[in-house]
Amino acid sequence: PGNKQGGITTLEDKSCGCVQKGGSAPIMDVIGYGDPVVSKGLNMLCGPGNDLVSATALTAAGAHRREPLSPEGVAALYGRWIPMSASRLDEHRACHFSYFMKYGLRARPRRRADFGSREYGTFVHAVLEDTLKHWDKSMDPAATRALARAAMERYLKEELGGLEDKSPRFAYLFRRLDRAVERLVDNVTEELRHSEFSPLAFELSFGPGKDLPAVELEVDGVRLSVTGAVDRVDGWEHDGKLYVRVIDYKTGKKVFNLTDIYHGIGLQMLLYLFTLERKGRELFGREVVGAGALYVPARDLPVSGTRDMAEAARRKEEDKILRRKGLVLEDEAVLTAMADPEVMEHFLPAKMKRDGTIVGEGLASLERLGRLSAHVRRVLEEVGRELAAGTVTADPYWRSEEENACARCEYAAACQFEEGRGGDCRRWSRTLKPEEFWAALEEENRKGGDEDGLPTDR
Repeated sequence: PGNKQGGITTLEDKSCGCVQKGGSAPIMDVIGYGDPVVSKGLNMLCGPGNDLVSATALTAAGAHRREPLSPEGVAALYGRWIPMSASRLDEHRACHFSYFMKYGLRARPRRRADFGSREYGTFVHAVLEDTLKHWDKSMDPAATRALARAAMERYLKEELGGLEDKSPRFAYLFRRLDRAVERLVDNVTEELRHSEFSPLAFELSFGPGKDLPAVELEVDGVRLSVTGAVDRVDGWEHDGKLYVRVIDYKTGKKVFNLTDIYHGIGLQMLLYLFTLERKGRELFGREVVGAGALYVPARDLPVSGTRDMAEAARRKEEDKILRRKGLVLEDEAVLTAMADPEVMEHFLPAKMKRDGTIVGEGLASLERLGRLSAHVRRVLEEVGRELAAGTVTADPYWRSEEENACARCEYAAACQFEEGRGGDCRRWSRTLKPEEFWAALEEENRKGGDEDGLPTDR
C-alpha cells in the first residue's frame, strides 16, 4: 500500500529507487545469493526482494561487518580536531560502535518530554549552586532550608515557567523532589560546617574562552580537545599552598569505581583535579595541590524501612546513602581540615580510628596520585589512536549481565550485536580490589616509564 501511495506501480519503478540509493559509485562486483563480498566498494547482490530472504543474503554476504573507517571517513565524520568531554570519553571507552553512532553518524533516538533524570540533574545542580552562593556557616538549619526552598521556586519560575501549563504528572514528579533536594542541601551544608575547606568556584569550566583552557593532546594526526565543567571546587590554604578538592553531584546511579577507572571509564573528576594542579595557579594566584575528587550522591533517597520509621533512624540511613565516594589525599592535616575527626566517616571515604590513625579505601598518597595522572594520560592517548584508526567495533565493556555497556544502549537496534560475528566481542573486566588497582598502575608505569601525567594544556 505504501508503494502505491508513493506512485510506484511496477517492480521496475521500485528498482530505480534502489539504483538511486546506490549513489554514483562504480559497481565493483555482482555476487550471487549466499556469496561473500570479496571486492571493496559498491557490490550488487542477486537475490529475491522479500525482506526476510534478502536480509539473510545480506548477512551471508557480510553487509553487517563493521570495518574501520578510512582516514577520509575519519576526517569527514570527526575532523582532525576532535572536541571531547569527560562523558564522551566514557562513551568511547564503553563501546566504539555506540560512540560512532552517536558522534560520527549523529544518530539520535526519540525522547518523550518529561521531568526525567537529566532534567532532575540540571535542577539539583542549579539549586545547590544557588543555595551555597548565599549560604554561610552562621545560618541555622531552618534558615538553610528556607534558602533552598527559595532557590527551588526561582528555578521553577525562571527555568520552567511555573507549573500552571504542565501536566499533572510533571507537577507531581517535580514536587516529589522537594524533600530529596532539601535533605541533600542539609547534608552538604552540614559537611561544610565541619570543614575548613570552603567553596571557591561553581561550574568551573575548561575550554576555549573558559575559566581554564581545554586539555589537548595530538596523536596520529588527530587532536583531542577535552572540555567540561566541575560542579564545585573547594579549597583550603595551608603553608602557602592551596589544597583543592573537586566535587561532583551524582544524580544517577553511577558510583566511583577503581575498576572502571583502570579501564578508562569515569575519569572526569580525576581529569579536572590534575588539570587544576597544573593550571590552577593562573586562576587562584598560588600553587595548587590536589587534595581529592569526591562524588556526592544527589539522587532521590530510597531508604528501606517501615512507614512508622523514626525520623532519626531515617536520617541515619540517608546519611549512609549520601556518604561521599572517591579519592582523597593521604595526609592527616588535609584530611582533618576536610572533615572534623568525629564526623569524618559520615562525609569522606575515610575514618579516624581510636588510636588517631586514619584509614579507608579512598586514601591515596601523592605518589599514587602521580601514577594515576600518568594513567589518565595513557587512556587519552589510546582514545586518540583508536579515533584516528577509525575503530567502530562493537566491543562493549562488560563486567556482568547487569553491569555492561549494552544494558541501556540507545543503539541496540542498529548494532545487532552478536558475540563472535566479525569483530563483535565483549570486553570482560573482573573487579579489582584497591591494592590490585594500585599494583596494576605501578606495573603500568614501570613498563611505560615515569612519564609526567596529563599533556600540556592549551
